[in-house]
Amino acid sequence: MVKNNLEDAQLRIGSLYDSLKPAEKKVADFILKNVPLVIRYSITRVAEEAGVSEATVVKFCQRLGYSGYQEFKITLAQNRKEAEVEEIYDAIAPNDDSKTIINKIFQLYERSFADTKKLISGANLEQCVKMLRGAQRIYFFGFGASAIVARDAEQKFNRINYFSRALVESHSQQTTAALLGPEDLVVAISHSGRTTDLIKSLDIVRENGTPVIAITSNLKSPVAEKADEVILFASRETPFRGSAMASRMAQLAAIDVLFLGVATSEFEKTTSALHRTRVVMSRTKI
Repeated sequence: MVKNNLEDAQLRIGSLYDSLKPAEKKVADFILKNVPLVIRYSITRVAEEAGVSEATVVKFCQRLGYSGYQEFKITLAQNRKEAEVEEIYDAIAPNDDSKTIINKIFQLYERSFADTKKLISGANLEQCVKMLRGAQRIYFFGFGASAIVARDAEQKFNRINYFSRALVESHSQQTTAALLGPEDLVVAISHSGRTTDLIKSLDIVRENGTPVIAITSNLKSPVAEKADEVILFASRETPFRGSAMASRMAQLAAIDVLFLGVATSEFEKTTSALHRTRVVMSRTKI
């Protein structure tokens, strides 16, 4: 399992939230809603306000990777000081006009990208690039909005002469997974990391010893647990969750980081492949 090396306390909470116990989620909810207060509060006060025991607060902090409440609070205060940016994003409201929607959406994207940058910086990108470069075949697994990202990744890696396929349907994923081996690579893309069909596909993948890179927002999710390397992203969605706006953009950014990591490590080979494909595509334009 990939270690959580995040330096941002709030992002740690977000990446591990789904794996917390109910009482620990009470602590998380209270902290996320009251960061300026928590920085000044004692462990006793936090426990009282969250409606849990002091022992639960300690366990919560340890679950995040801290020695205890004091270390967590110090880190939280440092993060707060470093940010010093007023939270201006609000959820989309029924009566918002076009200008307000534009402002809110781009604020949503900006915050998602900023948080994802912090998360990706904690990933072992060099190892991910090494895995991609060494794979005979690369398969991108994803459903729903993540399927769009998988197809984008397929197109990018094909353009630099890497065998890559996006598999976005459960049967094709599982039948292909049954034929993979250690020389192949699967990149599993999932916001929640809990999509049942994707988990089933990865079970088959792991039976064959095929390495896996997971791109997800949930560090303790089943998808992340089945991966050799995890790239985390952050996203704050609008109430229209089905549209997966911020998460899709963050996933695309993660793919671009991997793509450019591979491309720059083989610069001459990459530029040659891109030139050849660009020449062919230029013939399709007026």
